[in-house]
Amino acid sequence: MKLNIDFPENMITDDLLKQQRIPCFCKVSTQFEIFFSDTVPESSGVVSDWDRRELELRAIAGAGGHYTHFANGLITLKKIGDSVFEIVDLEIFYRAFGWCAVLRNGNYAPLGSFWDEE
Repeated sequence: MKLNIDFPENMITDDLLKQQRIPCFCKVSTQFEIFFSDTVPESSGVVSDWDRRELELRAIAGAGGHYTHFANGLITLKKIGDSVFEIVDLEIFYRAFGWCAVLRNGNYAPLGSFWDEE
């Protein structure tokens, strides 16, 4: 997965992008948007090279509304081009399951175990 974003060019963003597990907010509808409130000014970008089926195997879709996923996340990024970042790690939070790993080391994480099998 890649994040296409024009981050503000300042020291705050420079420091933030050196970190792992950066707080973010994930919104998925027909496109996958990631929002950052810790940048000044706030910023958002669109994810490319993602697979909805693979995402939903690791982060359960919600019910109803404009977005299938609308949740806090933690993301680690690696710059690979002008305004393009590889998503190295991504976790999405769900109140019923806690943190759900979507990506680990640039690859889809192992499948989540969300429901008890009976």
